[in-house]
Amino acid sequence: MYQARSKQRWYWTIDQKFTSKKNHEFVIWESLTGLYHDFDNLKQDYPTRFRFKRSDSFFAFDLQDRETLPLATIAEKYPEVQESSARYVITVMRNSEMYYFRKSTKKFEQTDAKASVWQELAAPVELAQKMAKSKTIWAHNKKCDPETLRIFDLANDEFVWEPSKENLVTEPSYVPLFQTIEKRIDAHLQNRSRISTDAAVRHNMPTIDCDLCEMLAAVGVLVQGLAKKTAVDRLLNAYEKSVLQDFLHTIELTDLDQLDQAAFLAAFQASRLERRKVKDLSIFLTALAESFDVKKFLNILQSNPSYGNSYSFKDKETADKISSLIRK
Repeated sequence: MYQARSKQRWYWTIDQKFTSKKNHEFVIWESLTGLYHDFDNLKQDYPTRFRFKRSDSFFAFDLQDRETLPLATIAEKYPEVQESSARYVITVMRNSEMYYFRKSTKKFEQTDAKASVWQELAAPVELAQKMAKSKTIWAHNKKCDPETLRIFDLANDEFVWEPSKENLVTEPSYVPLFQTIEKRIDAHLQNRSRISTDAAVRHNMPTIDCDLCEMLAAVGVLVQGLAKKTAVDRLLNAYEKSVLQDFLHTIELTDLDQLDQAAFLAAFQASRLERRKVKDLSIFLTALAESFDVKKFLNILQSNPSYGNSYSFKDKETADKISSLIRK
């Protein structure tokens, strides 16, 4: 994941580019180690897409815990990642010196610092087999000797593959991949302690002083109020255009000596006070209606299955066994 200065998040997709859209299929690594080692190769293979991005703004995003870990600190926090670092490079001889292949440029470099490096042997073997048969690669690297094409293990300082010993017809590339996976699974099965607290961090959990039932009741009041908005507006209109006019025309068309002026004034004041209550309510409901899409809100709640969820056992034997363990 790349986080821009604007805090917008961009994710690496399976079609090898960054996007902030959630409807794309993102690349997912099964392990932090795999992500860490593929990251450098991605930067080499797609330099344009990484060129103007700050190195301290790349993160590994844990889909399960929804947490981010800066890639720049992975090697420091997780030494085992660095210990199992990428190790295999494709090499060739040029003027008695060893040159290293860089996948993004399809050229051999004089130092391994610029080389493409792989963690697993299967991928460089498959690529080297294709390179051995390719005319294009050697046309771009005319001074290199194709007969010296080999794969070098940087960790053990030894060559581990060369086409001359297999006559370009070897076991499928998935065989060394299986061997690598086999070793990993064996190590996994032998590891009795698979739960580690080393990476655990203390979270300052926020205190939330909210109760869903209370909030639901409050929203219910608002919803019921909005349902009465039309009636409130009609009542306000009646006060403004009918009731007020009745009082004003009574004053206009009646001799004041005929009026109980004190009672009339009290009735008029009571009418205006009731009108003010309706007016205040109308202002509030109008603001609420214009800023709160109640239908959208209710439809979202209605379409979310969580509030109606319950679990049904799939296996009768398991259901009976677990049900017997639950205290009634």
